[in-house]
Amino acid sequence: MRQPVWVFDDTRKRKVYANKAALELWGAATLEDLQARDFGDQSPAVRIRMDAISARIAQGETVHDRWTFYPHGAPVAVRTAISLIRLADGGSGMLFEAAPAEVEGQEHRAIEALRHTVVLVALYDAQGTRLFANPAAMAAYPANNASFVDSFVDRAAGERVWRMALAGRPAFGSFLLATSAGARWHSVDARWARDPVSGDACVLVNETDITGEIEVRSALGEARERAENAVRARQAFLANMSHELRTPLTSVIGFAGLLADSPLDDRQRLQLGRIQDAGSALMSTLNDVLDLSKLEAGGVSLQLRPFALRGMLSQAIGIVEAQASEKRLALNLSVDETSPDWVLGDPERLRQVLVNLLGNAVKFTDEGGVGLTVTRRAHPDASMAQLEFAVSDTGVGVPEAMLVTVFDRFAQAGPEVTQRFGGTGLGLTITKQLIEMMGGQIGVDSVAGQGSRFWCVVDLPVAARIEAPVAVVAPSVSQGLRLLIADDNEANRELIGAILRSAGHTVEVARDGAEAVAAVQSRDYDLVLMDVRMPVMDGLTATRAIRALKTDMARIPIIALTANVLADQVASYLAQGMDDHVGKPIDPQDLLLKIARWSDLEVGRGSHH
Repeated sequence: MRQPVWVFDDTRKRKVYANKAALELWGAATLEDLQARDFGDQSPAVRIRMDAISARIAQGETVHDRWTFYPHGAPVAVRTAISLIRLADGGSGMLFEAAPAEVEGQEHRAIEALRHTVVLVALYDAQGTRLFANPAAMAAYPANNASFVDSFVDRAAGERVWRMALAGRPAFGSFLLATSAGARWHSVDARWARDPVSGDACVLVNETDITGEIEVRSALGEARERAENAVRARQAFLANMSHELRTPLTSVIGFAGLLADSPLDDRQRLQLGRIQDAGSALMSTLNDVLDLSKLEAGGVSLQLRPFALRGMLSQAIGIVEAQASEKRLALNLSVDETSPDWVLGDPERLRQVLVNLLGNAVKFTDEGGVGLTVTRRAHPDASMAQLEFAVSDTGVGVPEAMLVTVFDRFAQAGPEVTQRFGGTGLGLTITKQLIEMMGGQIGVDSVAGQGSRFWCVVDLPVAARIEAPVAVVAPSVSQGLRLLIADDNEANRELIGAILRSAGHTVEVARDGAEAVAAVQSRDYDLVLMDVRMPVMDGLTATRAIRALKTDMARIPIIALTANVLADQVASYLAQGMDDHVGKPIDPQDLLLKIARWSDLEVGRGSHH
């Protein structure tokens, strides 16, 4: 018999019979030589193919297929007829009857690539019945009469894809399919083709299992949603905390300010100063927490514009001058002559950084002095100024062990320092994050008991001098206005009323938004100061109701007077019809100036806003 024939025991992964032609095909002298070879180490594609063939011949089918073997390292292609055979020990084997297969080199490569690819490739006739499947597709859909549409979990989706492909329009997408491994997500590409054997219209389908990718994407989406929910919850908490703290602080700081203008003896004035200091400290802590939260949530952006460097430095020194003077500390500013007059940057944020560093230096220094030194470093680009800002002091210093954590949240120079000087330990964290937003670096050199030198380096583009605009006369603090205060907190109404009456205004009050709307409908006012959170009707609903009136009072200026001070909150108030915002605790001068501004605008227009 010249035709190669052999029997393969798929259970034990060994050949149990081979005729002479088969031994020659495999390049073996004897059956024992052939059996000595390891046929158990099969590639995934071969394993899938063998399993599929085994299942088919177990049903009594004879499978005709092409195989490529590598008995001597060189490929040998054969056509095979594979059928089931019973072995002497009662088991079953696979009977291979082979004949040489004449194939072109490129065709041979195509066949082998198709067999070993992990992509599922199948051809279906016009009725949707499978004509051909590569091993990967056979493993996923082993049934011989597999239908394309039946593989879709959502059959309607499968029918849409099929109709499109059969009509000559490529159809592709991600679908959940019922495979031998269970429901799996596949990327499906189906398009019209011709059967190379019959010439009839058919559909060529390529599928790739993307279940892992979908699961990762889903997990990322869920993680992102959880993170966004956490951010929203934190923002809501911060907004509520800010409101709840600022409301009583308004009374504490406001009434303390009113008392300061009263005749007091020395002891009373000292006690009042303690109240004001405590209120200011609590306000500072609250602002630090909000600043840090906004930075960590990405809610802070730099507002770049040209500014006078030395002017900004003088402002920073001026802010801490009173504190230094009270402690009898020398406060010095030294600016390198080569430093530019004007630079491009965010002056408010840079000033905040320097005030934080200067404030800390003054706070932790009892004797000696504090200095701010600005030095211009060399930079390869002449249009850029690399500036080092260094704040030095003769204070308590930072222990060496704390130098690596001094910029961490809630970190200070040590528990004894915290007990002695207080503070949250957030200022340096905020400073570091602001400097890093500017693309700069920050560091500290210190010796405990001798003092510290905090420095930061930023690159700022040199800017042209901006001519100062013609001075605009600030609005005078108007007097004799009729004002309506809408606030549910009695202490706030009393405090704001006292501030306004002392400025010569007539004041009326409403305890909620509904009362405010009714008041505006019944009499004329020059301006409304509107709290936002109130019972019965909140300030925003009241504002919308006033704007909907059919009288001139619909255009009355409305200033939000609220403890809600987050940027997105203020923007929302303005978008819903309010004209301006004054945050609590109230700065009396800021309040009076904004009232004057809006009342002057009304006079200029000759009618209500």
